[in-house]
Amino acid sequence: MEILKKLSSKFNVYLLKELTVILILSMGILTFILVLGRLGKMADFVINKGVGIKDILLLIAYSTPSYLTFTLPMAFLLSVIVVLGRLSTENELLVLKASGVDLKSLFVPITALGVLITLCGLLNANLFLQKNGELFKNTLINVMKKGISVEDKEGVFNDTIRDIVIYIDKVDAQKRFLSGVVVSDDRDKEVKQTISAKRGYINVDPTTLDLYFALEDGSLHRWEKSTDTYRSVSFNNYTFSMNLSAMIPSVGALRKKPYEMSGDELNTALKNAKNYSERYEIMLDINNIRLSIPFSSLAFIFLTIPLGVKRKIEGKFSGMLYSLLLFLFYYLLMALAENAGMAIHLPVIITSFLPNFIFVAMGFYLLKNLNEEEYTTVSQKLRYFWMYCLEKTK
Repeated sequence: MEILKKLSSKFNVYLLKELTVILILSMGILTFILVLGRLGKMADFVINKGVGIKDILLLIAYSTPSYLTFTLPMAFLLSVIVVLGRLSTENELLVLKASGVDLKSLFVPITALGVLITLCGLLNANLFLQKNGELFKNTLINVMKKGISVEDKEGVFNDTIRDIVIYIDKVDAQKRFLSGVVVSDDRDKEVKQTISAKRGYINVDPTTLDLYFALEDGSLHRWEKSTDTYRSVSFNNYTFSMNLSAMIPSVGALRKKPYEMSGDELNTALKNAKNYSERYEIMLDINNIRLSIPFSSLAFIFLTIPLGVKRKIEGKFSGMLYSLLLFLFYYLLMALAENAGMAIHLPVIITSFLPNFIFVAMGFYLLKNLNEEEYTTVSQKLRYFWMYCLEKTK
């Protein structure tokens, strides 16, 4: 009840409103920036291959949870530093201190928001990420099949697959039965081959992404350019296949990552791991995505509050710059912790949470002088420290 009373105070409500606006705005912008990497290929599906807008929107929606894993804590970090920096710049925090308010009370609304973001991150990483990964895979395969569809194009030369031209005279869409099939294959620059068949079937393997033509009663004509040799073969049954990996935005999106696996799949992956390093990486990947990164929002609280409060007038975008640098530093710590943990055989849970522990320790150090007024900016302190180091090296 005491916490609820504190949250209901006018200043805390005001602070929560400011934080929420920046949080939603920054989360939307960061997620959109990450989605941009796939928009080019998706636009190609819409413009050149006739895939519907609905399918493209589904792909974007299903891929969003993987982006939210990173944008949720990053947006929270950005919102706290930007909002507290603005309050400090406009002397609102100075007024609070002059009124006898302990700035450590800022922890109440910010921690409440941080706990909410952490819960959302845990829910996203442990529930939505796994389910949406499967939905994304299935939708991507359907989009891919629509984009390179040959069974619904009668009497035309279809060149949507690179270096291959397919002609089909008649199509039975329900039975997937083809008649009058001609395939020109130029994938090998040294060999040109043409396959013709009176009838056949088509199928796409969703696991290997191989497109199969099961052809019957036809002939194969092959010209080997290097030796100028021509061969002609008649067949009763012939299977022609091609891999469609290059036709989709990202092949890696179709292979399940450790944090997308179910319990049985994870056990199988661990049993099939070739060595200790591979097993360690699998477990570390799971702990990072499902636990460490969602809990990073709580670790950021201890560091962002003193950095936001101490930040003076340094330009409108300095808060964004600090946030970006802190997030890069966090991922640098993750990489260093991974290498160190693997080298000295640290327990996976300690390795994954080590960057969070470091951020909390740094925050506690900076919180000691939170209520004291300083007249130097963070960038000035860094500059003084750099000059001090240069002097010591002379």
